[in-house]
Amino acid sequence: MSETTTANGSANGLGAETARIVKPPRQVPLSLMIGGGIVGMFLILAAIGPYITPYPFDQFHFSTRLAPPSADFWWGTDRYGRDIFSRVIHGTRLTVFMAGTGTLIGVSFGLLIGLFSGYVGGWIDEVLMRLTDIAMSFPGLLLAMLVVAALGSNEVNAVISIGIVFTPKVARVVRSATLGLRHVQFVEAAEVRGESNSFIIFREILPNVWPPIIVETCIRLSYAVLLVVSLSYLGLGAQPPAPDWGLMIAKERAFLVSASWVVLAPAAAIVSLIIGVNLLGDGMREWLAARKTADE
Repeated sequence: MSETTTANGSANGLGAETARIVKPPRQVPLSLMIGGGIVGMFLILAAIGPYITPYPFDQFHFSTRLAPPSADFWWGTDRYGRDIFSRVIHGTRLTVFMAGTGTLIGVSFGLLIGLFSGYVGGWIDEVLMRLTDIAMSFPGLLLAMLVVAALGSNEVNAVISIGIVFTPKVARVVRSATLGLRHVQFVEAAEVRGESNSFIIFREILPNVWPPIIVETCIRLSYAVLLVVSLSYLGLGAQPPAPDWGLMIAKERAFLVSASWVVLAPAAAIVSLIIGVNLLGDGMREWLAARKTADE
């Protein structure tokens, strides 16, 4: 009987140990799935949209100006008779490209500055952070407008201005994460081995600051969409006849009451993309936090 009891005890102990080892599957947050689906849809439209639209974005139909939605023109036409559905779909590629490129520029430079400043420290860190303070003292849209006013109004300079606006903000986030890793064991071990600063920054610190960088990128991307649309609305971004969403709203706002579809269609696209990116960012934050908790 003692052998049976011992065997049962061993089995129970093994089961308890297995229960402790086997972790429950990580659930993907609903916001991440919904946001990823919305953003994925816009990415697909940006890639293939111009090839599936019923009309070219700049084709005029003067006999059907300001026509309401119909079988021929699904979302109606503007004051020049151009198909709004085709223009919104074509504008997806322009908006996604400008917002994505501007965000990539800002995150890339901000990442480098934040890593270098946070690890090296000293007077270099002090100078870089004071410069970022100066840049961040300007509202984002105002700083972007100043940059575009100095460089000229076009899509390329609008993208550059977005990168300049985002660089100091990302640098602050990355520096904060880097400061928390300066004195951890694996960094100090690399210093004892005599590794170079670049090796420590890119091989030891960078892999451990990716979670906040990913979340910050999603946040910046939603702001980038707003900046792209705002600059175009003010005439500082894309120029006619480009099918830019902000430009479409600016040029057709006089018909908001008499032909509301000319404004509501691009506005709905803007809101949908921003909501999708925000949900994606929130979902990524939840998923990464749950993953960190599970790993601990």
